[in-house]
Amino acid sequence: MLVFLLKSTACLVIFLAFYKLVLEKESIHQFKRFFLLGALIASFLIPAMVFTEYVEVAQPTTFTTAPITEISDTINGQIVAEEPIFDWEIGLWMVYVIGVIGFGFRFLRNLTQIALRIRKNPKFKENFITRVLLRQSLPPHTFFNYIFLNQKQFEEKHIPQEVLLHEETHAKQRHSLDILLIELAQVILWFNPILYFFKSSIKLNHEFLADGAVIKGNQDHSQYQNTILSYLSHGSFQQHQSTGIANAINYSSIKKRFTVMKTNTSRKSFVLRSLLVLPLTALLLFGFSEKRQIEKETSIDKVIRLDLLENGSVQLGNEIVQLNELSKILKQDYLQIFDAKKTKVEINVVQPIHYNVISAVAEEIRTTGVDQINVFANEVIMDKDQFKENIPITPTTTTLNANIMTVVGNSTEKGTSQSDLKVYNKLAKKYNAVPIEKRIIPLEDLKELERIYREMDETQKEHALPFPECLPKEYNQKAIDFIEIHINNNGKLLFQGKMVPLENLKGKLSEINKHLSYDQRKKTVRSVIHVEANTPKKVIQQVDKILAEYGSATINIVGPEASSQSSASREEMKEYNALAKKYNEMDRNHMYIQKQEVMRLKEIYGKMSKKQQEDAEPFPNFPPPPPAPDAPEPPKTTPAIEAVIPSPPNVAPVQEPTSALPAPPAPPEPKSPLESIKEMAAKGATFTFNGKEITAKEAIEVVKENKFIYILSMTSKGDHPVVKLGTEPIEVEN
Repeated sequence: MLVFLLKSTACLVIFLAFYKLVLEKESIHQFKRFFLLGALIASFLIPAMVFTEYVEVAQPTTFTTAPITEISDTINGQIVAEEPIFDWEIGLWMVYVIGVIGFGFRFLRNLTQIALRIRKNPKFKENFITRVLLRQSLPPHTFFNYIFLNQKQFEEKHIPQEVLLHEETHAKQRHSLDILLIELAQVILWFNPILYFFKSSIKLNHEFLADGAVIKGNQDHSQYQNTILSYLSHGSFQQHQSTGIANAINYSSIKKRFTVMKTNTSRKSFVLRSLLVLPLTALLLFGFSEKRQIEKETSIDKVIRLDLLENGSVQLGNEIVQLNELSKILKQDYLQIFDAKKTKVEINVVQPIHYNVISAVAEEIRTTGVDQINVFANEVIMDKDQFKENIPITPTTTTLNANIMTVVGNSTEKGTSQSDLKVYNKLAKKYNAVPIEKRIIPLEDLKELERIYREMDETQKEHALPFPECLPKEYNQKAIDFIEIHINNNGKLLFQGKMVPLENLKGKLSEINKHLSYDQRKKTVRSVIHVEANTPKKVIQQVDKILAEYGSATINIVGPEASSQSSASREEMKEYNALAKKYNEMDRNHMYIQKQEVMRLKEIYGKMSKKQQEDAEPFPNFPPPPPAPDAPEPPKTTPAIEAVIPSPPNVAPVQEPTSALPAPPAPPEPKSPLESIKEMAAKGATFTFNGKEITAKEAIEVVKENKFIYILSMTSKGDHPVVKLGTEPIEVEN
């Protein structure tokens, strides 16, 4: 009912807006009268109209749909619905009935008042019109073929002839029928404010019709207009309110009546405006009518039964078929003989299965043209947002028959969204269909697969399609572990010895090391960017970002300005901070120190300005080198002892072993960015992200969500550390 009322109100509003904008000021009053009445009736007929469409569905099988016997939620227990204290439906019906009674009483009171005036006052009939002479001082008004006039004015012939003609026109054209119709609609739908505007437009158009009959053939309208104005005193208008269902000469909107009197609509304009009603009605029919499908049973020529196994494969007869080959087998072995539209597939599942797997199998089957798919399972697991009841059955609906429906929702593990799962299953299905020896996954698709798979919870991973593995690392392709890019002063790129536009660099990178995954490239690929003195900084940053997204383990930017600069460059600061942080995190008593790195630290630190030294990582506190051992003094012997000591025999010199000393142990793994952020948070550090200050908790979330993140940590004496995060390279202030 609520939908019907909303649709009918919308139709009323649209029709009324069309009338006000296109028709009201035109002198086509008879057409406007029937338009308003037709619009009022059509506004309630259109929402009630039903267009029926017959669709073919399969005949019902001997299987019955098992009821859902269990719905479990992994977190929330069963919720018992509380009965509301106040029944709003009953309350609203009571308000509606009270309104109908009130407006019905008002309508009957007006009818009774008219009937009493006809009965108690003198009257005389002239042709088809009956004049009722009133003792009250009321303006002339009409109800059906009764014209109510003041007795004294009529007998003294003070009522102008134009007024009598005006009221006779109301009677001849039966305007009271229109008023009764809209009044009855108001009684039933008293709460709809649009009906009040319709009533006003209908009554005003009645005045247009009566005015038109009076001035027809008379070019001088001023006398008639003055007559109308003489009936517009405030007192007479207030008295007229007792005859609300009658047509009166002093009906308001005099300005519009005078304007329309002067209007003359051409025939061409009338035809064009009237034709606009047709597309308007058609649009309302299309938008607000109801469409219903009626199922018509069709015969089934073939029923194909298959079993869905735990690993996602399908048993078709005695043959085990992989999901990506199912449609091919169905077309070859079955659908060359039988019509796909008259073929039904029944899927039997013994073990508990997730709805996503069933959906993937059904989607694969539908590629063959088969629409009718029935699934019979013992237990189906689905997410809370997937579970729906009372789904309309269409020819392409997959019918799910399950003994137990397990609904998983509100889990503490967020998992990934259903739209992402659908994307993942589509990509996984596409690349799993290709043999692993020939499988090539573009970087964009691989990153998307890895992202979604990382976001899945354990349940989603268990029921999703297998992750399409990349080619093994030892596959017989030679990895390009060094990438060299030159950028000149004009921003032109020389990539691996060839000129490449900046916008094509990402595509060129994707063509090399296809056999390596992103994680493998992060371990092996090194990149060097050679720049000139006036190379555009923006181009350098874009190339640096593209290489980082590609998975380059290290990116070094070298150029001629490094030797003459007055302070350390951004790349040198980045290198210094990484080395300094590495040694600062080591135990001072068990440091493994590489001389080249210490020399590099000293070199960069010497280039830094005072501001850079304050903002950078503190210079590592290396332990002092151990002192050289003192040479042992020869023992002092007396001459007597010397005589006793025999001369040493001739002994062959002992050669020192030539084997090299064993290699020192490898340095410990540096802390991950997430561990470093947590450690700095424990020290009370201040965090910013892209120049905006954030909390420590938000900083941890930023590092978790962004695979590529620039981090700059600064510590000043006596102050808390400051950690800057950014998706773009961070400028170090001098």
